[in-house]
Amino acid sequence: AIPSRRFVAIFCGSGAGKSTLMDALNGLRPAQKGAVLYNGQDYYSHLAAFSTQLGYVPQDDIIHRELTVERALYYAARLRLPEDFTEKQIKERINEVLDDVEMRHRRGLLVSKLSGGQRKRVSIALELLANPSVFFLDEPTSGLDPGLDRKMMLLLRKLADKGHTVILVTHATNNINACDYICFLCQGGRLAYFGPPNDAKTYFGKTDFAEIYSSLEPSEENPKIPEEAEIRFKQSPDHARYVD
Repeated sequence: AIPSRRFVAIFCGSGAGKSTLMDALNGLRPAQKGAVLYNGQDYYSHLAAFSTQLGYVPQDDIIHRELTVERALYYAARLRLPEDFTEKQIKERINEVLDDVEMRHRRGLLVSKLSGGQRKRVSIALELLANPSVFFLDEPTSGLDPGLDRKMMLLLRKLADKGHTVILVTHATNNINACDYICFLCQGGRLAYFGPPNDAKTYFGKTDFAEIYSSLEPSEENPKIPEEAEIRFKQSPDHARYVD
């Protein structure tokens, strides 16, 4: 369960199922078994009702590169906002989302002229137009330098503090303390940990997150590491506190 207005990061090695999990949660690829509940309601039975409440920023940019930032947001607003929104209201909403992602000073630039980090911010602004309550991001900091990675994580922290529930898939662990909770998955989509970032190091007995990654990988000597990690977490006080 993910509480509202929280910032949650999902970690795992390649092929462990993080994108599959994210797509099951956001409805892009509904799960074949089990259920996803939003506010106690079955999401798959009410996809249309929840569609405006969810935002999703995929790994690849979703903005037209030959438009200016403002124009790209304007067309997206016409498509996503209610039909009775006036031109003035649309302009106000564009100003709000540009402020949210700190890109107001770049509004007149062509998207193609922006840096990778700036394009990612505009992609986030695009999804913020409809003011979603739950916000999914697939590796938003991939390819960014450490300084931009930190800026992006602090931006997402700010969005959570403003009332959005933010869920991201990431490999980057440098600025993970910006999150409220982290979720470690190991191969097979098995849950090895869910809880606050600082408690994870104590739980795994490691000094940094890279060591946690390594400790969850199955080896030739012990191919059952993922299963054992899942069982251990289910029996832990952390599972009782943060999952049960």
